[in-house]
Amino acid sequence: MRLNLIQFLANSSLMMSGIFMPVFAKSLGASYFEVGLISAFFAAASFFSSFVFGKAADINRLRPIILAGLAVSAVSFFMQIFAYNAASLAMIRAMVGFSVGVYPAALIVSVYYEKESIGKFSSFGSLGWMVGYLVAGFIGDIEHLFILSSLFFTIAFFVAFGLTDVQKPSISVSYFSLAAFRKNFDVYISMFLRHMGAVAVWVILPLYMASLGASNFWTGIIYAINPSIQFLLMRRLDNFRNEWLIKWGIITSGLAFISYSLAQNFYSIIPGMILIAFGWAFLYVGANQLVVGRSIEKASSAGILNSSISAADIAGSILGGLIMEYFGFRQTMVFAVACAILSLSVFIWMNRPSREVSI
Repeated sequence: MRLNLIQFLANSSLMMSGIFMPVFAKSLGASYFEVGLISAFFAAASFFSSFVFGKAADINRLRPIILAGLAVSAVSFFMQIFAYNAASLAMIRAMVGFSVGVYPAALIVSVYYEKESIGKFSSFGSLGWMVGYLVAGFIGDIEHLFILSSLFFTIAFFVAFGLTDVQKPSISVSYFSLAAFRKNFDVYISMFLRHMGAVAVWVILPLYMASLGASNFWTGIIYAINPSIQFLLMRRLDNFRNEWLIKWGIITSGLAFISYSLAQNFYSIIPGMILIAFGWAFLYVGANQLVVGRSIEKASSAGILNSSISAADIAGSILGGLIMEYFGFRQTMVFAVACAILSLSVFIWMNRPSREVSI
């Protein structure tokens, strides 16, 4: 239960702090391209720490890594209140990105070795997203949200003090080993491609919704639809075939991006939010269960999956900012659809031998 609570608090903090980040960056004078760069700084730091601390979680005890990650997150999230221009915000968001890459692999592997449901654990992350979005919508003031997100991480840190060290097999792992990467390359590259398109959308979606007439309140409410549905879905996905979940996660994501491109007002964003809830629930649970189940280096596999997501955050943030700067909102959605098609094609192609055997 403590692991689920930590997952809930950490993800609440992430979303309440991040949902209005593009709007906050614009208020500090950032261009659309610089909004993308700020997001890319966050993702680059998260990419590095997810990889390093995923390896560390295979080699070392899990509890100290979780505690350290939550502690530095509490500090870095509070530091966001001191940003005064686009450059300072980019530097502080890099600190935040590094912090939130420290603990996730250790958390998810703790769940695995405790023989708990990865789907249910993931669902508490989605519940945290929903609460974070709703709180952000009701509060509205970004600086107050920075303080509250830091408080949530502080609470999570004290909750983690009650964790006991998980008994896990002793394995010999090199920090420079690429075995886990090679074993799960099909999942990592498909996740990267799909998520790159998604991030290109997320980095400008609050601005897109504002252009369609949405207030901060309605942005928070509509964003909350996605994780509320995820929370219900993820708890019921453990018994589905993981490859099936990944494929349909990509397909429904692509349909969501098409829906966004056709929106005429901010209410018409809602169908896409419902579709993306199915897409991410299927994809995230299927991908995590598949890479952890396949590999001896379980924390490394989960950490590299997080790094793949962060790498997509980098590329998607930059490309989303560029496409928005020179072409527009709807063209960004079209790019995301193309990424989903490519992701699905690559995953099906790389899994063709296993499909023929199963038939």
